[in-house]
Amino acid sequence: MASVRSAMIPVALCALALASCSDDASETAGPDLGGAGGAVGTGATGSGGTAAGGSGTGGGVNIGGGTSDGGGGSAGAGCEKIDFLFIVDNSVSMQDQQAQLVAAFPNFIKSIETTVNAGSNVHVMVADTDAWGRCNTANPWTGIDPTSTTCNAHIKQTVFDECDRAWGAGVVHPAGQYASNKKCGFPAGRRWLQQGDTDIPGAFACAAQVGTAGHSSERPMESLLAAISPKLNGPGGCNEGFLRDDALLVVTFISDDPNYEDKGTPQSWYDAVVAAKKGDPKAAVVVGFTPAFPTCPGTATPKGAHWAEFVAKFPFNLHASVCAGDYSSTFAQAVKVIDESCDKYVPPVK
Repeated sequence: MASVRSAMIPVALCALALASCSDDASETAGPDLGGAGGAVGTGATGSGGTAAGGSGTGGGVNIGGGTSDGGGGSAGAGCEKIDFLFIVDNSVSMQDQQAQLVAAFPNFIKSIETTVNAGSNVHVMVADTDAWGRCNTANPWTGIDPTSTTCNAHIKQTVFDECDRAWGAGVVHPAGQYASNKKCGFPAGRRWLQQGDTDIPGAFACAAQVGTAGHSSERPMESLLAAISPKLNGPGGCNEGFLRDDALLVVTFISDDPNYEDKGTPQSWYDAVVAAKKGDPKAAVVVGFTPAFPTCPGTATPKGAHWAEFVAKFPFNLHASVCAGDYSSTFAQAVKVIDESCDKYVPPVK
């Protein structure tokens, strides 16, 4: 097994005592993965590193990076494209975390553009953690708790696009309490952003404010697998054109839920992501903001340990505390991990 490099970076203690919004409610059906998941026996024993302390024994940020044994790439290696996928918890306790993501994004994407070779050819998409949440709409769609205070006038009176309730579809019209409550100005027919689009930071800020009217059973892993599935990315799919075979995939997921509500296991989620990237575990970078840290309050089990296990399986990864008061330093570290991964990436031969 190749040697592992790991670094520990202190971050601020929680500014607020966050409480998970989960209850026993759950969606009646999970996403149709359309064949995205397959058994890929690479695991965490490849040439990359794993995140030390990822299960909650460490501090604020854990990094898993590449190795010094020369096994990461070959002549002509290096990515020319990056697909950024952000999975953002839209449950009732996530207002502050969404604001911190929005605040950190402009410097993050600017650093990607100026630091990473592929920074001039990126796709950016936001998805939330459910299919549909608490509220009824004018469609009519029925929510799980339409009397909730999270169900504001906008979400009640609006007719939404069918993709707005597709699990894993890119968010372009956030609605409900603390959401943007408007269409985010994405190009017609596209639920993701790319270079040349007008005001990418502004459009991202609109989409990432997914609000707090989401389902009380947060399932970021199911949303991730749906977002990269052939069903959503193929012709006519909600995310058509987002996921590119020859691009590095960078997944960032953010949730404060300490419970295990996603279907599947860390291994099956890992296998599905690797299968979507043509069997190459180095074709994906995973950044996870979870409660699996001593600095996060609460004693619930597993307190995000299942997500920490998932993150650590990838050769290039970053695991950070969701309850840190500022995400800027974490995203600065993410740029370094992405840059190294991009340098070593070998696109599949067509």
